[in-house]
Amino acid sequence: MIADPDIAAAAALFGDAARAAMLLALLDRPALSAGELAFAANISPQTASFHLTKLTSGSLVICSRQGRNQVYQLANPAVASAIESLAAVSPASVTRHRLHDPFRSERMTQLRAARTCYDHLAGIAGVLLHDSLLKRGYFAVAGPKEYVLSAEGRSWFLSLGGSSELLQRRSPFVRPCLDWSEQKPHLAGRMAAFLLDHFFRNGWIARIRDTRAVRITDKGLREFERQYGLNLKSVLLHQ
Repeated sequence: MIADPDIAAAAALFGDAARAAMLLALLDRPALSAGELAFAANISPQTASFHLTKLTSGSLVICSRQGRNQVYQLANPAVASAIESLAAVSPASVTRHRLHDPFRSERMTQLRAARTCYDHLAGIAGVLLHDSLLKRGYFAVAGPKEYVLSAEGRSWFLSLGGSSELLQRRSPFVRPCLDWSEQKPHLAGRMAAFLLDHFFRNGWIARIRDTRAVRITDKGLREFERQYGLNLKSVLLHQ
């Protein structure tokens, strides 16, 4: 007999304010020490150790070594997906997240502007790209969580160097993913993963150290406007 997933156990791990602050910190910065996570959650190192044991035992977080340092990371993209989904439906509030160093507000601004959401582009840039491709008719809405690629979209995808094999795989090719910061959909699925890689390889976007935020390069600003009609420079300056 196949057992039902223990949703209550996972929900309990997310439900504690200190653990939630730690998980949000790890969504922002891919690897943090126990001390940094204690500071982020505004708790003592001893209490942080207790919570980290629960998070690792619950398979939400993994512990590894980077040189002499022991660091913690989200266990897999599914955990990041769960955090993003919860953030999208959570009310705004003053949290106990304490990574309010001089760069914190800047990082949050960067995350809202453009970031990776697992293997696809999110934030303002991701939402605007979604809207542009939908308006151009490259895919159509087939259901609440399903898009269907059009003939024009297929030709466009192949023109970028996408493979017909990628089109035929079972997992969703393109679907909406609710953006937690914008409360609007950005693209997810195999096409979105291909596009993110395409943007990185062609120098349209660049990673920002120690965060999932990405920077739109000068080339990217030009190409997003030329190819997709997106004036990202104007939008990002006035966010």
